[in-house]
Amino acid sequence: MEKVKIKEYVSLTKTYRFSAGHRLFIKSLSDEENFKIFDTCSNPNGHGHDYSIEVKLTGDIDPETGMIYSLEDLDKIMKLVIEDLDHKRLDIEVPYFENDQPTGENIAKYIWNKIKPSLSDKLIHLKLSETSNSYFEYYEEGNYPYER
Repeated sequence: MEKVKIKEYVSLTKTYRFSAGHRLFIKSLSDEENFKIFDTCSNPNGHGHDYSIEVKLTGDIDPETGMIYSLEDLDKIMKLVIEDLDHKRLDIEVPYFENDQPTGENIAKYIWNKIKPSLSDKLIHLKLSETSNSYFEYYEEGNYPYER
């Protein structure tokens, strides 16, 4: 009887943290109209969050290292992105958010687009937690729900 080879999926998830502030508002609307859309997130003085980012990678286990990807290399990539965001007022200090609302969805997309070129086809999922009960997930086609 021939043994059937089963496709194996192995993933690596690492969590990173940063703190940042932002204000959600549409410039063409009044403060009252912005409050109706964004509630307290439209406070003219902004507000802050302690974010966490979970980055999930997949790939074959390297027979020499026993790893999917070097944790040291992943840390270097993430450090560069976090430096752009940490302790910043996103809507004022990060050029990307001059034209895009610094919502959780757009922050997750921003991070994904910054790290994807370095992680190639290994990056399959990013989760950005804004509070203890709200988070945002980013995938690309073919990676939901992780299988390729």
